[in-house]
Parts: sequence; C-alpha cells; structure tokens
Amino acid sequence: MPRNQRFVLLGLALAIVVVAAVVIGGGSSNATKSAGPTTIVVKNAQPVGGVKSVTFKKGGTVDLTIQSDTADEVHFHGYDVHKDVKKGGSVHFRFPASITGRFVVELEKHKQTLANVTVAQ
Repeated sequence: MPRNQRFVLLGLALAIVVVAAVVIGGGSSNATKSAGPTTIVVKNAQPVGGVKSVTFKKGGTVDLTIQSDTADEVHFHGYDVHKDVKKGGSVHFRFPASITGRFVVELEKHKQTLANVTVAQ
C-alpha cells in the first residue's frame, strides 16, 4: 500500500474515532452545563450575532458582561437588577444564581433583548 494512501486511511480512522466519541459522550448527560463568564457585545443597540441564549446552574454564579457602543440602561429581568451603561462602556452582572427560570436581559430604553438567560437545576 502506498505511503500516501496509508496516511489517508489513518486520517479517516482518526476522524471516525473523534465523531464516535462526540456522539457517544455528548448526548447522554442530563446535567445542566453552566455558561461561566459570558460577554455580550452590543453595536448600534443590537447584540452582535443576535440575541444570546445563556444557561447558568442554580447555586452557581451568574456572570454576565455587556459591552456597548450605545448608552442605555441594561435591565436583568427576574432578578430585577438595573445598571446604566455609557456609550463605549460596559456593565458587569455577578450574583448568585438563586432563582430558577428564564430571564430577559435588555437595553431598556431601546426595548432590545440582548440575552435570554436560563437558571436551571
């Protein structure tokens, strides 16, 4: 068997092993995976890449930063936390994830949703 053909077959075998590991290991867990520290960038009063969906584990910490080129009030609904962000500035939300549910984070004056945050068991 030529050397190049062996390398191709070895590469294909490796790809099959990686795909199998992802399929077998990735779909069986029911545990909530916490997002960890998350940053959302806002340009022209819109979240870059669209509205983000973020999950934090109950009992953990909500850790969310908003970087914005638009001045507004950022409101983290449900936990009812408000912070003013200056044009070109950022605000940081860090608090215990103690209330389960789904919560909207928005630019209040622009009525623009930035994130849908889930706090789950």
